[in-house]
Formats: sequence, C-alpha cells, structure tokens
Amino acid sequence: MQFILILISFLLFYNYSISEDTKEIISKTHFKAEEKTLNLKNGINFSSFTSEGSWENNLGNYGINKCLGTVKKMPSYEINLNIMCEFTDKNGYKTWSVLKRSSSNMQSGVGYAEIVDSTVPHKELWIGTKCTYATNYLEDVGFTIQKCTVSDKLYEKFLKLVNK
Repeated sequence: MQFILILISFLLFYNYSISEDTKEIISKTHFKAEEKTLNLKNGINFSSFTSEGSWENNLGNYGINKCLGTVKKMPSYEINLNIMCEFTDKNGYKTWSVLKRSSSNMQSGVGYAEIVDSTVPHKELWIGTKCTYATNYLEDVGFTIQKCTVSDKLYEKFLKLVNK
C-alpha cells in the first residue's frame, strides 16, 4: 500500500514538470540485490550494495544492468543511498548513472538518478539528465520505474538508435 501511494505521488509530481517540447523515457528495471553490512555500536549500519538485473524502456530498448554503492542506515531509521549503476543496452551502448535516495524505509522509496557518462551517440545531450525513480522490493528482488524528461531531439535520436 505504501508503495502505491509513493508511486501515485511520484507520477502526479512528474506530470506537472513536462513541457510540450520534451518527452519521457520510462524505464522498468528488475534486479537481484545483495548487501553486506557493518553494524556500529552507536546503531549506525553501513552496507555495501550490489545488484544485477535487466531493464526495458518505452522506446523498445532493453538490456542488463549492474550497480554498486553504499547504504547508510541511521538509528532513527533514516536511510541514505549512494549507488552507481551501469546500464548496457541491446546495441552495446553503456550509460552510467548515480542513484541517490533518502528515506525511512529500505523496502520502498522515491529518489533521483543523474546520468554521469555514456557511450551513446550525442551523449552530450544525455549526460547531466536527472531522472526520478521509485523502487519496491520483494525479498531481495527490486522493482524500479524511472522517468527521465528529455528534449524531443534526444528522444528522436534514441528512437533511431533502438531501431537500427
């Protein structure tokens, strides 16, 4: 139920930020996650986070992904994520993004991702793009939906890459 409320809030907020000369790239990611944790005496937990999975988007593109990073859990139940992910598409192009999230629940939450590097043609139009995402877990499997607002120009270039 909490995930549904988070997702509805995410979608409502996101729809207000789209202008007529932009389009959305919507990606769905599924991954298996693993954490290794150090528990401090003061109640803080530091974890290394790794995951591997697959993704697909509304352009018809798909691929594999892997992520690694850190998770800091405070005694107050606040959680801070700082994770780098590598996405490889069906044509072999790679994109790297940094995912950040602060929440009170590891099992679900909303955060943002920023594209930091890529091998796609016209990468200068893609790098620096900030995307919003929502994640939910079932045991150690994660389900994420991410929305990126991009220019019409970049959207059309990505469409051509997918269909080559």
